Amino acid sequence: MYYLLFLYIALFSFSVLATYRLFFHPLHQYPGPVLAALTNWYEVYYNIVKGGGLLAEIERLHQLHGPVIRVGPNTLHFNYRQAYHDIYTYGATLVKDQEFYSAIGAHAPQGCINFCDPEVAKQRRGLIQSLFSRKAVMSLEYTIQQKVGLLALLKNNYNSSSATVSMAVAYRALTTDIITSYCFAESSDILDSPGGLSHPILRGIRDTVKKIWFQRHFPFSVTFFLNVPQTLILWLLPEFDGYLKMKLGWERQIDSLIKNPEALSMAEHETVFHHLLEPKDQERPSRSSLVDEAFVLVGAGSDTVGNACYIGTFYALKYPSINRKLKEELEEVWVDKDRPMSYTTLEKLPYLTAFIQEVLRFSIGVIHPLPRVVGPSTPEIGGLKIPPGTTVEMSTMFLHMNPDVFPDPYTFNPDRWLVEDINEMMFDLASFSKGPRICLAWCELYLIFGNIFRRLDLKLHVTEDM
Repeated sequence: MYYLLFLYIALFSFSVLATYRLFFHPLHQYPGPVLAALTNWYEVYYNIVKGGGLLAEIERLHQLHGPVIRVGPNTLHFNYRQAYHDIYTYGATLVKDQEFYSAIGAHAPQGCINFCDPEVAKQRRGLIQSLFSRKAVMSLEYTIQQKVGLLALLKNNYNSSSATVSMAVAYRALTTDIITSYCFAESSDILDSPGGLSHPILRGIRDTVKKIWFQRHFPFSVTFFLNVPQTLILWLLPEFDGYLKMKLGWERQIDSLIKNPEALSMAEHETVFHHLLEPKDQERPSRSSLVDEAFVLVGAGSDTVGNACYIGTFYALKYPSINRKLKEELEEVWVDKDRPMSYTTLEKLPYLTAFIQEVLRFSIGVIHPLPRVVGPSTPEIGGLKIPPGTTVEMSTMFLHMNPDVFPDPYTFNPDRWLVEDINEMMFDLASFSKGPRICLAWCELYLIFGNIFRRLDLKLHVTEDM
């Protein structure tokens, strides 16, 4: 009898909630699937069951319903450029969605990615952003040059016409070496290690990214694994080996620096820990927060740039005319390819610059919509006054594939950037958002692509999966 009563109450509660969400909710007038209006499990279905298919579904819904659609009980997704810039530039009037960011950052809960309070996030950015300024990048260019030089590994180990290598893995090894050396003066040295391209750190990052959809919707699973003995984690999930080794390495480095702060003066160059361990006018972050910040920096700094390098190399090899133009331009200014070429010289090359800009348009750092919550003082978004408390979002893909700004957007065409006025296109180029790491990313891309197309002769190896 009690079970029936419980069932009746549950059905009645669901009916009331469904009626409210469909007919009385402030967003009820916006078009979208009925299931999306009823439950957030609509997103869960496309992310997990359909293997990250949410964005394709959102694109279909926009084609069906127009530029503003309801993709959750309290969520709107937009598809026009003014809305994008309104959502992601109003700062404190729109805050990060706590539930979303706590989930995707569950493996590093005290990293800056989880800071949804704008003031707290601003303080943390203030501690480290000077390390990613153009001035800092220029002063530490030698660190990046040193690691890029290790791409000779490809020339030495894969020098026969029949040898093949996964450039996706090679680039992630390189970018991981760069970001760890740049930020911590203690490189992971993946490219230098035996069997570097199968290094456990690479496997750890890869497997973490592959599980991001499950982590997004079931973050408690990550929290559980972080609080059980390491032996149990490795028994249940051996792929966590890379994650645990990274964590142990940073804990060891941080503990050493906390115990002996003078050791910072012995580092070969300025590091992120110089800023985090000796903050001005702020309390020093906790040990856990320092470790989590390291994870955020390495994850963001290796995967996004590595993916951009892979995409750029693919299109340059796919289209011989692009490859030829890159090589001709580089050969003209870089006579002795065995001597390093400076970043300032490379960034002045018009075609290489246009190529990198097109690469960034195609290689979006985070393709999933990043939700923000409308506040009471939020101005209009895309000309619409949205109710406070509403979650709003727009994937960068829709900004980069906007035919009004980028004609024939799905064609990889560096020449589109060789026109006199590119201000509108640059305004809409948001591959790495507008964050403080953008100067470092540009420097890496110039140096990596410059070295690849000047010093190596790569060919595309076509497989059945391509």
